[in-house]
Amino acid sequence: MPEDLITITVPVTGKPDCPDWDGGRKVTVAPTTVTLYYRPGHPGAVRVEVTGPWRPSRPGILYDGPGDMTVFYYATDPEHWPTWLRDLEAQYQPPRA
Repeated sequence: MPEDLITITVPVTGKPDCPDWDGGRKVTVAPTTVTLYYRPGHPGAVRVEVTGPWRPSRPGILYDGPGDMTVFYYATDPEHWPTWLRDLEAQYQPPRA
């Protein structure tokens, strides 16, 4: 049976845009909400989702209008995590039992 995760959702403002790493960095997301997923008793989040309005990251990319998009960050790929996201992850780390 899969282990339950602790989910914490945090509204954010004024954070730098996040590139869509899985999508070839063709779009960026302006963060409005961050959802952190922690495994009980373990340090650090196993996954973080950054959601907000998206837009093309450079000129010449087709843009079919505004909308929200989610960029996923995983503990297995820490090199893609922005510093502000690591800081938020540490700030909301649940206490270990």
